[in-house]
Amino acid sequence: MDINEQAAVNADIYRFAQGYLQKRGWFESLGGIPRNNEGVVPWITYPAFIQLKRIIRPDFKVFEYGCGGSSLWWANNVAEVTSVEHDKEWGLHVSNAAQPNLKVIVREMNAAVDDDRRAAVAPFFAEPPELPLSHSTPHNIMHGLLSEEFVAYATEIMAFPAAHFDVIVVDGMARTLSTWLAIRHLKPGGFILFDNTDRWQYNGAYRLLSAAGFRRIDYYGPGPVNKIEWCTSIFVRDLSVFDASVDSPPGDCDLGW
Repeated sequence: MDINEQAAVNADIYRFAQGYLQKRGWFESLGGIPRNNEGVVPWITYPAFIQLKRIIRPDFKVFEYGCGGSSLWWANNVAEVTSVEHDKEWGLHVSNAAQPNLKVIVREMNAAVDDDRRAAVAPFFAEPPELPLSHSTPHNIMHGLLSEEFVAYATEIMAFPAAHFDVIVVDGMARTLSTWLAIRHLKPGGFILFDNTDRWQYNGAYRLLSAAGFRRIDYYGPGPVNKIEWCTSIFVRDLSVFDASVDSPPGDCDLGW
């Protein structure tokens, strides 16, 4: 590629950045906080975020595994948000900024678990799905690969009745165990928002969802902060969740009107 061809490519990349990335607010997130031009947003891919905004309702009840800017965004858009967090300092930071309809609960690694909750997850550990681990404990913690160490965290959802939540977000610790529990606490017409589903390490969780009758819709693309492509998925049993997004919104297309 000669210098003129390289200049043309650079110009195209710049136009793409000024079009797509500027429109999505990506430049606002370069400081490391998921944001767009309006404020904090979930740290998921832009295609997933676009779809998410079209299918949520103000009366929704949401449970999050892992809190952050997404928790504040959810609280601005739905009726009730409960987030469980393993990092005490981060949980306190988010809680201090929380709206009245957002509750952040901290359950640290190896926190005590009562006998009833321990018994409730015994079937999961008796016949566990695939639970791959790397050689690095910090890596396994960071990416939600450990299960037994986060039973208190994952079972916090059991404080609520079965089929209580419209949306459950899997984006924190013990992702496969959290998924196993999420299936039991999701409303029949609800959906699970699962981030980083390009990772094969969560195959055990995906198979649990498939066995429970969920179908997977993938949203690959860029998103806030990151400079890579990844995948966020919505898992549903009832496709009627998408009924509200049949039409495309006016003005948001390449025709310019």
